[in-house]
Amino acid sequence: MSQIRPSLLLVAVASMFCLAGCGDKNDKVVFSPESGHSSDWMTTHKTSAKADLASCKECHGGALDGGVSRVSCTSQSAVAGFRCHVTSPALSMTGCVSCHGGPTNGPFGDVKPNRKSAHSKHTALPGVDCDTCHLNAGTGTVSHARADGSGNLSNGTVAIAAKYNANKASVPFGYNADGKCSNVSCHGGTLTRAWTDTLVVTSGQNTICLACHEQRSSSGIQQYNSYYSGDYSGTNLHEYHLGVAVNANCTDCHKIGTLTNYQQHYGGITANVFTSPLQTIGGSSTKIGSYTSGTCLNTVGCHSAGFDPVWQ
Repeated sequence: MSQIRPSLLLVAVASMFCLAGCGDKNDKVVFSPESGHSSDWMTTHKTSAKADLASCKECHGGALDGGVSRVSCTSQSAVAGFRCHVTSPALSMTGCVSCHGGPTNGPFGDVKPNRKSAHSKHTALPGVDCDTCHLNAGTGTVSHARADGSGNLSNGTVAIAAKYNANKASVPFGYNADGKCSNVSCHGGTLTRAWTDTLVVTSGQNTICLACHEQRSSSGIQQYNSYYSGDYSGTNLHEYHLGVAVNANCTDCHKIGTLTNYQQHYGGITANVFTSPLQTIGGSSTKIGSYTSGTCLNTVGCHSAGFDPVWQ
């Protein structure tokens, strides 16, 4: 009978311990050598990994790029209906940025799951994060984007909290196949431009402003960002300036540089009470030299000399 050489026995025992190390069943790693992770692993692994990332590194490697399991946590192939992390979870474990590029420099590119589009413009705003527009659609939920066996991705669910509903009775938020939001307060309740569009504010062009801001009448429901301020001898000054009598443009009074600064333009949207537009009035690119205490001073081609009514 042949003898088992001691060196071979040691190798066999060491191999068994390695398998056992990956196969331990405990509260941190639900894994078995026969079937891998359990079927609900995609919904539970985030908590386990944050609690003890070292347990993941035992099999997936120090950088989670494969290790003895030869399965990278940053693999682009579909795993259990999900495409794995795009960025390394070993470097970034918090929230959405463990898979997606995060504020202020992502998501990146034009291909799912990291379509840039208007993400960076929204996440740069105070109080706005991923959950603002993807409510209850985080990793592991049925609303999260998923990959099929070939790695093709579905769309993530777009849902906005009720506090962002437009000021229209009984009309819920909507998001259509063209990537347009409707009935959302930050865009004045109107159907928005497509998510992939680029916003360009042009001097002398009111169309882009009126796409979100609607003129409020003296009665009826107004939007949170509707304009109807200004009164002079019973005449509404917004109506007068934008009407046929004057035919002014929004950019005659509101400077483009501030309108395209998203933090200044959209201030206060989280409470549906927009900040005062005073910071946008007058100065460079407008016909108003300065705006002080409701009065336009040093106007160009507007008021007659000495006529400076107070906007109130």
